Amino acid sequence: MKNTLCKDERLSSKVIIDDLFSSNGVIKLKEFPFILITKEVELPTEFPVQAMFSVAKRKNKLAVTRNLIKRRIKESYRKNKSELYSVLVSNNKQLAICFIYLDNKPLPYQVIEEKIIVLLERLTKKSE
Repeated sequence: MKNTLCKDERLSSKVIIDDLFSSNGVIKLKEFPFILITKEVELPTEFPVQAMFSVAKRKNKLAVTRNLIKRRIKESYRKNKSELYSVLVSNNKQLAICFIYLDNKPLPYQVIEEKIIVLLERLTKKSE
């Protein structure tokens, strides 16, 4: 599988997003400065995961800062998603996930990548 994050891998369906934030069947994992919300759903693509990345405007006022944080999260997710994908493909599951950033300042890329790796490992263990 290619190490990319194409349009079909991004969560954009309002119906699936509303279903993801409903309270039933949702798994929440916390690793500061992130909350990972995930739910097993039927996705309209062949990819096993569709991801969404959120940074609060209330805590990060400048769009430049929010975009910087989202770029760092997307890049670290893109580089480290392969193990999760392989487990989900073997189990024939599809997930919708949302990364929510909680801190009010941008963290260095290395810190963000470490936290994303921890969250993806925990999600992989829960999906097995």
